[in-house]
Amino acid sequence: MSTAKVIVVEEENALSRSLQDDLEAHDISVACVFSKLDEEASLVFGPDALVIDPKTMRENGHGLLDRFAGLRPSLPVILTPNPKDNSDDALAFDTASVVQRLQKPYAVPTLCNLIGRMADVSGHTVNDLDYVCALVETDRLLPNLSVEFQSKQSLDNDKIVGYEALTRVKTRRALNPAIIFSDLVDVAVEVEATLVVVDESIKLATALAKRGKSVPVSFNCSAIMMTYRRFVDALISRLKHADVPPGALMLEITEEARVVDVDRLAAVCHALRGHGLGISIDDYGTGLANLERIAKIPFDELKIDKNIFNACYDGDIPISLLASMLEFCRGRKARSVIEGIETKHHLAQARLLGADFGQGFYWGCAVPPKYFVPGW
Repeated sequence: MSTAKVIVVEEENALSRSLQDDLEAHDISVACVFSKLDEEASLVFGPDALVIDPKTMRENGHGLLDRFAGLRPSLPVILTPNPKDNSDDALAFDTASVVQRLQKPYAVPTLCNLIGRMADVSGHTVNDLDYVCALVETDRLLPNLSVEFQSKQSLDNDKIVGYEALTRVKTRRALNPAIIFSDLVDVAVEVEATLVVVDESIKLATALAKRGKSVPVSFNCSAIMMTYRRFVDALISRLKHADVPPGALMLEITEEARVVDVDRLAAVCHALRGHGLGISIDDYGTGLANLERIAKIPFDELKIDKNIFNACYDGDIPISLLASMLEFCRGRKARSVIEGIETKHHLAQARLLGADFGQGFYWGCAVPPKYFVPGW
């Protein structure tokens, strides 16, 4: 059965973020329109229903309904009445298309039932690449990027030993950021998007340092980015001006399909370490994250991919394979991290392996930094 696709016209705030996550958890694909500038991408998204706050639509001067009417005249609309102003005449809603009026905050089960009953599911799959391209073409990708942080815990005592920056697109939180940080978008866009994440990571590391919390903040970077002089120069410039101690920031080299000269990559890593940046190899055990990389790259941390860990947990690969990898890390005086820890049984397995740190939903999901840095 095809997944329903819904456009939500709403303010960008904690409630709209939560609504996106809740609807996606109920297998409803969601994209938001927070500004008139987001309309083009929403048209590409091709929704089966609209959930609209009339107040937000009026304030931003949307012509979204007229534009959708030209594409699909029978699109059902769910309105949010404003207690202080129920007048939506100026929006010229087609009363036949308004299927329900709901108060906020939305009762998610009610909303899901309405969408399930009223939406004529198009049958078209969600094409997030086209959605990203529409954001890029309208200069809305970078303004819609946000960065949240997930904690990393010691497997000895569960204490927080670091944070990892995770990229989100505000208007479509379920979108896989790997689309942005790949050869599917222009290199210049990937550079700028990566620097957005770097800047937010530096901001958090600075705030933590001022509060005496000496744990590193990690950000992801594709290996190919580290071979572009423009990016490396921009990163070094930021490191020089960052008011953080050495080791307060860590770069995680992510796995990808693009082939990179490992010797060149290793040379860049040596240079970045000279500027106080820690180096982590992410997604170890998949694709190109192979023995050549860990033999040549001067890494401070190795992260075992969650799929490899799950295969070990399920008995599909011998535990001795991962145990030997962790022993190699100890020989290199590097920390090891098990990703994908979601249950107490996962935690017990990771401890049995002898890894240093763990990361996963067992300790919670990624959140904006204001949730753990007072006065952010």
